[in-house]
Amino acid sequence: MQLRLDRHSSVPMYRQLAGELREQIVSGALAEGYRLPTERELAARMSVNRATILQAYQQLKDEGLIASKVGKGTFVLPVASARSASVPSAPQPPVPSDLVHDHSHPRVVTIRDTRRRDAAADPEPTVIRPPWSVLFSDYSNRFTYHDIAEAERAQRGGAGAADGHRIIDFATGSPNPADIPDDLLRAVSLEAFASREFDGQPESPIEGFDELRALLADHMRTRGVQCDVRNVMVLSGSEQGIDLIVRAFVNPGDCVFVEQSTFFPALQSFRSADARIVGIPMDAHGMRTDLLDGYCARFRPKLIYTIPTFHNPTGATMPVDRRRELIDVARRYQCLIIEDDAYGELWYGAADASLPAHRPVPLKGMENAGYVMYLSTFSKTVTSGLRTGWIVADPHVIARLAALRRMVDQHTSTSSQRICLELLREGRIAAHVRTLTAAYRTRRDAVTRALTRYAPDGMRWTVPAGGYYVWVTLPDGVRSLDVLAACRARGVTFMPGGVFDVDETDDAHLRLNVVRPDAADLERGVRVICETVAEIRDGLGGPATTRS
Repeated sequence: MQLRLDRHSSVPMYRQLAGELREQIVSGALAEGYRLPTERELAARMSVNRATILQAYQQLKDEGLIASKVGKGTFVLPVASARSASVPSAPQPPVPSDLVHDHSHPRVVTIRDTRRRDAAADPEPTVIRPPWSVLFSDYSNRFTYHDIAEAERAQRGGAGAADGHRIIDFATGSPNPADIPDDLLRAVSLEAFASREFDGQPESPIEGFDELRALLADHMRTRGVQCDVRNVMVLSGSEQGIDLIVRAFVNPGDCVFVEQSTFFPALQSFRSADARIVGIPMDAHGMRTDLLDGYCARFRPKLIYTIPTFHNPTGATMPVDRRRELIDVARRYQCLIIEDDAYGELWYGAADASLPAHRPVPLKGMENAGYVMYLSTFSKTVTSGLRTGWIVADPHVIARLAALRRMVDQHTSTSSQRICLELLREGRIAAHVRTLTAAYRTRRDAVTRALTRYAPDGMRWTVPAGGYYVWVTLPDGVRSLDVLAACRARGVTFMPGGVFDVDETDDAHLRLNVVRPDAADLERGVRVICETVAEIRDGLGGPATTRS
């Protein structure tokens, strides 16, 4: 099977690949029953992202040309099953492979088939479905929906959770509902809605209420960032900031640098814009900024997306010297930095001499020329339901993002803005964060103690100075998806490393959100994970030692 891709063509590569395979199937070069390479094998052979192969295969499945069988592979379907694959002049509705031989469902046929059908001979009702693979835009097709499905699957417990124990959820990237300050939110909500300023709920400017922007600017100055109202825009969550920045700056083919493992919704945004995403290697201190000069010289990025403080998923914090190096590289190569600081408020303090002695100053506090666009949110410190964040950037950027935002949501919810305004007044949120970080530090310590006690040889983990996440490295040969499947059956969930990996190939790590489970469940959850890892490793023939 010979396939060719034109990397200079304006036609997306998944469509080129689908066309090449379609031609060979229709011509008979690939006979019915032929087993196609796996997505991973073909991606390696063609030197493309696995998502490209998945999209091409999905299009051919929608057209009824191929079908996958669990545990066996992907095969070319018989001609009778692939009637609509001859690429007619007008798009024909696809024949989903899972309905080809299933007569318990209404038969799916083309309009042409409908005209020919003898109603007396074939009384089954006809369902004509839209040709989704043709109708969906390239923008939406560039999303890797399998990543979303895998993340959602990881957050659901398995059948083993029905043994009387609740699910121990290390997967979900949000706080424990019990930590949401209900009394505080109730009080500030009543005050906000009773305020004379709230009467009639005046419409917010696109950038947000000036008073809230001013309070956010004051708050940022306490973090070492010099800014004023002109530099601040209120967002409907910090993810909206990523989306707006992508719309404002990224053209198809532009290069974006990210940490090799990173926040996967950000990867989705960059992929949707058809950006070229390059993962920069990491170590225990975050992005390897010593490699950036060489990478920039070769790839000439337009944006560098980074989570330098309490990184998601690894928990790493970038030291001051690396932060300076990153900013220097951005200046030299005239590229912009997106600083995602969702967890920056959650510094645990200087209790451990091996961790930072001071709360890290954001990148935005280390330069004033406009190269850094800073994003943060209330969702990690108050409640994910608040959906309110902010961006601090050059006024030129704020003006452009505000103009683009008119097409999205006009402005952040007036009610949410009023609540955040009351939270920021008189230091209420600062007092709440102090309470929160003390509790989170205790949970981190409980998790790391349990790992020290139960982890088998070859298992390593990070000890974060703040934020939510402990990043676990598995023993050689142990796959995170195998561990997840076994743990879900026992009522414990976590997020596998491949979800965050730029190349989707990391199967040696897992992410634990140590603040999500109840404190009483932490040790048991970690023990289940460690025992599962040991069982899988021992099944591979590794040493059967576990710490106790």
